[in-house]
Amino acid sequence: MNSIRNTLLVWLLLGVTTAILLAATLVYFQARNEANTLSDTQMKQLVASLPQSPGPIPTTRNNDTNMPDDFVVQVWDDNNGFRLYVSHEVTDLPQLKTLGFHDVGFAGVDWRIYNAHLGETIVQVAQLAKVRHEVAAKVALRTVAPLLLLLPFIAILILVAVGRSLSAVKRVAAHVESRDASSLPAIPDAELPREIKPLTHAFNDLLARLRAAIAAQRAFIADAAHELKTPLTALRLQIQLAERARTPDERGAAFADVKGGLERATHLVQQLLTLARQDPSASEQVQAKLELASLARGVVADFVPLANAKNIDLGIRADKDAHILGNADSLRILLNNLVDNAIRYTPEGGTVDVSIQSDGFRVSLAVDDTGPGIPEKDLARVQDRFYRVPGNKAEGSGLGLAIVKQIAVAHQSELGLINTSHGLQANMTFAEI
Repeated sequence: MNSIRNTLLVWLLLGVTTAILLAATLVYFQARNEANTLSDTQMKQLVASLPQSPGPIPTTRNNDTNMPDDFVVQVWDDNNGFRLYVSHEVTDLPQLKTLGFHDVGFAGVDWRIYNAHLGETIVQVAQLAKVRHEVAAKVALRTVAPLLLLLPFIAILILVAVGRSLSAVKRVAAHVESRDASSLPAIPDAELPREIKPLTHAFNDLLARLRAAIAAQRAFIADAAHELKTPLTALRLQIQLAERARTPDERGAAFADVKGGLERATHLVQQLLTLARQDPSASEQVQAKLELASLARGVVADFVPLANAKNIDLGIRADKDAHILGNADSLRILLNNLVDNAIRYTPEGGTVDVSIQSDGFRVSLAVDDTGPGIPEKDLARVQDRFYRVPGNKAEGSGLGLAIVKQIAVAHQSELGLINTSHGLQANMTFAEI
């Protein structure tokens, strides 16, 4: 399992260790450059300190070869190449006649050599290259050693700092664990680090949506139970009347009432199921490109028999190629409810028109009827679940427009209701694609 704490500890310790190693490397190279410069200067000073004598320098040898910082000095005659002096008993170095500084390898050993004229002689000063490297390494080690000694304390400090920083995550987790369906308060984040606040804000938004969804579900269940109670009570009374009927005519009338009550209850249940399926908290419905005019023509064709039964002129005016992004099943339910409501409330001999217009950017859908309209004070409320205009005697469940509103919102639209000079208009617009 991945762990933020372990990841932070590993990377921080790795970073600190790498920084120390890089610092040691930089110090080493800087110290080596300084050691080279200093040693080269000493070589020049050593040659300059020798006497400017044309005569031979006494040949002496220093047999102490255990002094790694010593310079090896050789002097030979410039004319015949005869060696006049050597300071240490070492393997003979090459007698380079080229003046100046040279880096040479001799017998598997690297040397730094400086040659200079001194009268009629050539003086050669040599030093082992490893001596300079060892000096640089010692300087780097002395510089970095305190940091290496501090590394365990730095590790402990990092451990404590990471633990304290991640303690806020544990507090948030404890708050989340304390929530349940009956208690969904927001998580307090006033004292949390700003890096964690985006997470708590997003979680608080989720909790707010959950509270709203649970409240809506409870309200829906309560309203549904209340609305179902009325038709079920009526059915029970109608069945009792049918049982008491003494003549075939009374019994037939009673069963006709029972049948009507069953149809109303069935319609109410279907509307409730449709509303539940269109709820935003339900599974997201797949939307695709569709031609709204063709969909509307199919819906209008389905309602022609019902319109003809009431002698209502039902028609459609639609622009071609009015394409929108939507769910065909949901939009068919939307049109069914709008057309059904228009026919239901339009008196015999009236007119219901469905129109679809496109301007290249937006597609407008409108359903006009010649019914009585809706009182202005009730235009907004008729879109609420189970609300019906007081005094309305037409059959209905009060869910049709609520379903239309919900589907419109799911398609980034809004249901508008307007009282016109001849009746009522329901309209909405969709983005054209």
